[in-house]
Amino acid sequence: MTMVTMEEVAKAAHVSRATVSRVLSNHPSIKMETRSNVMYWVKKLGYEPNQVAQSLAGNRTNIIGVLFSDLSNPLYASLMTAIVHEAEKYGYNVILGDAQRERARETNIINGFKRRKVDGIIVRPIGTPNKKLYSGINIPMVSLFKQTEKKNIIISSEEGGIQVARHFLELGHKNIGYIGPLKSLAGNNKLEGFRSELDKSGLKLKAVLECNQHETVENQRAYEIISQYFKTHDPGKISAWFAHSDIAASDVIKSLAEHGLQVPKDAIVCGYNNTLLAKKMIPTLSSVASPIEEIAGKAVSMVLNGIDGNTEEELINLSPRLVIRESTSRGLFK
Repeated sequence: MTMVTMEEVAKAAHVSRATVSRVLSNHPSIKMETRSNVMYWVKKLGYEPNQVAQSLAGNRTNIIGVLFSDLSNPLYASLMTAIVHEAEKYGYNVILGDAQRERARETNIINGFKRRKVDGIIVRPIGTPNKKLYSGINIPMVSLFKQTEKKNIIISSEEGGIQVARHFLELGHKNIGYIGPLKSLAGNNKLEGFRSELDKSGLKLKAVLECNQHETVENQRAYEIISQYFKTHDPGKISAWFAHSDIAASDVIKSLAEHGLQVPKDAIVCGYNNTLLAKKMIPTLSSVASPIEEIAGKAVSMVLNGIDGNTEEELINLSPRLVIRESTSRGLFK
């Protein structure tokens, strides 16, 4: 007896395979008439939605490989969770790879995905994307934050910097400092957006402190850098600090406190990535948030479209959002 495949149901119902999958997983986005139509053909053709059987019949594994450059970054940990939940809605399992910012690991993980015959890949590449590695992938792939020759979702850190600058300007601050990377790849340049928006108001940054992009809770230098700066500069001179991460922002607040300065009374501080740390700190930390749920939803949707045959290059630009909390409430303007 020939086993009916999901593709055959999709063809009979004049819908995509992804739509059949969504109907069978009771996804809320499916219209009632579409659901009724698909279920009619499921019953008429005698299709049995057994994942093992359907993957063998359709040469599919129902697995998506997800690779992050470094899961010690709280942003990527949150995004990973959202992607797993989104993939499960469509009957897909996720296998996860953590490159830990090592190029060799990145390559090995991608090759491992290929050996596992995953149906698609979602990846946050390390640094400048490895063109040879990613152009050699012949299954659907979506890149997050970095542009490749495949499907891409970009979130502008430059725009995030602009939002922070506007917030500081609205609060009346003129003595403003920044701590973070001085050189970043296109689309990930918080400083460029921050500085350009201040320039429009005729303001120049009073302090620019270089700090590595890849800090983690275990590997942080922001506290050391800001404390060293305060040894030769008046800690009270800068009334507003923008830090490239929530971790760095927490270190700025710590160092200010050690010099007798309170946030937000004496200085305001804003972080980036809107991690759990931002919500739990005292004071709670203003921070720029990436749209986690939207990124996950679009990433999974784009990779499923690729699995269904839409292999055209695609670029989606999403905007970050400044979340204002206690650390940038109105303090003393200087």
